[in-house]
Amino acid sequence: MTTSAKPRSFSNRPNAGTHKHPVSPVLARTSALLPALLLLTGCGKEVGRVPFSSEGSHSASLALSAGKVSFWTDLDIDYREPSVLRYDVTLTQGGAPVATATCDPLGPLSLQVAWVEVSVGTGHRKRGHGEMQCSAVLPKSGLTEVAATLAFAAGSAPRNLRKADLVLKQ
Repeated sequence: MTTSAKPRSFSNRPNAGTHKHPVSPVLARTSALLPALLLLTGCGKEVGRVPFSSEGSHSASLALSAGKVSFWTDLDIDYREPSVLRYDVTLTQGGAPVATATCDPLGPLSLQVAWVEVSVGTGHRKRGHGEMQCSAVLPKSGLTEVAATLAFAAGSAPRNLRKADLVLKQ
């Protein structure tokens, strides 16, 4: 004997879970555009970068506006745990340091764009563009020397660093 069973619902309301609400076309378009708009407004505009393909110190002179500077990483790396990588950044205007930041490109990122991450055991591969949880505030607009040092902490495991550009956004 064959019987047809009704879909089970975990609600005590009749027909719970079987009624579909129509979505207006305007709401559907708006909800599809909202993440893109938030991404564009929340990221800021790239105003410059300090390129890295290995550990070391590099600098760049950039015209920056007064206010917040967000630091991003454009990263392509294979590494094993434990590994600690950091940028030490100094912003200088008129020959005097005006802001500093220490940023962790391997740590949690506030926002990730075109990000690929693969982890197997203690081995990791990270590639993409991400906003690090660090920033600085410039007191005035003008030509700014951005000096950055990228270094692994002592005792970090073997790694293969292909790219670790420090990206500045405002």
